[in-house]
Amino acid sequence: MHFIEQLFGLSPDGGTGMTELFLFLLPVVAGLLLIYRRRSRTSAK
Repeated sequence: MHFIEQLFGLSPDGGTGMTELFLFLLPVVAGLLLIYRRRSRTSAK
C-alpha cells in the first residue's frame, strides 16, 4: 500500500500507509453515501 513512496520517492505519512488508505477509502465512502442517498430518496416517494 505504499504506492506514493514508490511512485514519487517521498513519504508524506512517515511510511505508515495511512495516506494511501485515506486515498483508497475516500472514494469508496463517497460512493456508498451517494448510493444510500439515492435509495433513500426513491423509497421516500
